Amino acid sequence: APRGQLLYIEDNPVNVMLVEEIVRGLSGLSIHSESSGSEGVARAAALRPDLVLVDMQLPDFDGYEVLRRLRAQPETADIPCVALSANAMPEDIARARAAGFDDYWTKPIDFRSFLGALEERFPAR
Repeated sequence: APRGQLLYIEDNPVNVMLVEEIVRGLSGLSIHSESSGSEGVARAAALRPDLVLVDMQLPDFDGYEVLRRLRAQPETADIPCVALSANAMPEDIARARAAGFDDYWTKPIDFRSFLGALEERFPAR
């Protein structure tokens, strides 16, 4: 059974490959990726994924701007968004949550905890 669709907005191809590898372990979950904020926002409107993973440092604009634009479009206003960042300071996490991110996952990506977090978000049907 289809488990859902994930959109990953990330400009680092190594991270994209790693997350694709993790997602392959979850049957029925499909992943799409875009390498800039503007492309990610457009893709989210077309795809309407179940979850958007947003890298906080993108080439064109930051994760907060991505979130603002997603929330401003009716097609994407209600899609859960998770911030992904190397900044693990409590104030960074608090700021992201206050801005409206549903969760905040830190880099470097840990395979097992990332897989566990995805399994929570996408329970097997």
